Amino acid sequence: MTTTFVSSMNMNLYNHYGSVFLSEFEKYSNDDINLINVFEGDIPAVLHKNKKIFTIPLQSEQHVKFQMFFGRLWEANGLRIIHQKKNNNEQTFNLNWDYKFNAMKFSFKIFSIFLALEHQKMGDNFIWIDADMRCLKRFGADGINKFMPNEDQIMSYLGRKSHYSECGFLGFNNNHAQTSKYLNRVKDIYTTGEIFSLDEWHDSWIWDHVRGEFENKGNKFKNISTNPNADHPFVNSGLQEFFDHLKGPERKKMGKSFDYDYVE
Repeated sequence: MTTTFVSSMNMNLYNHYGSVFLSEFEKYSNDDINLINVFEGDIPAVLHKNKKIFTIPLQSEQHVKFQMFFGRLWEANGLRIIHQKKNNNEQTFNLNWDYKFNAMKFSFKIFSIFLALEHQKMGDNFIWIDADMRCLKRFGADGINKFMPNEDQIMSYLGRKSHYSECGFLGFNNNHAQTSKYLNRVKDIYTTGEIFSLDEWHDSWIWDHVRGEFENKGNKFKNISTNPNADHPFVNSGLQEFFDHLKGPERKKMGKSFDYDYVE
């Protein structure tokens, strides 16, 4: 049974790091692994030649509507307006950019997943993986299976004890009756604008928020972090055997995670 990975990128990200990820994915993945790459904008001709990676256009009517309704709002793109009122009733407004509130930037993941599900019938499990990855060694479905949810779990995730989880890797149980409901609930938070009522608007916050809703109803999820105190749980989960997640601009510049990311 083939295990399908899903990712997304645009031309800027492709040139920055996506092309390296795709070439390494093709090189190191076994024949029982494939990837659906959801591409925003014109797809480079070279990507149509890959037999293991299926690149499809980001053509989501619901995502277009979300962008049309909210995309022109500076606040939805990460601008924070901080209102402060002093004791003498003097009021000040401070402006700053904060990635935690860039709803537009982080909206592509859930809509890309739905496009991938429409494009291909998935097997028992499928995986979301961010495109800012390095593939380090050969991997197949057998090696990846331990990071997937169990039969009674909806999703596997990389949890952190101190704050929101890392969502560079999400493993989904396609046989669980609640998985599609979980994904639809995440999507609805975007399409209805409910996202702007939450404390933060980035993707990790949304996935955690909905996971909490489902856990409160008795549903189970699998935290694959081996050290809940690690700030970079991806490289402290066992996944670092096969991948490195270049989280943030400094790791992308270095081309690898830092030594201090690996917690004993």
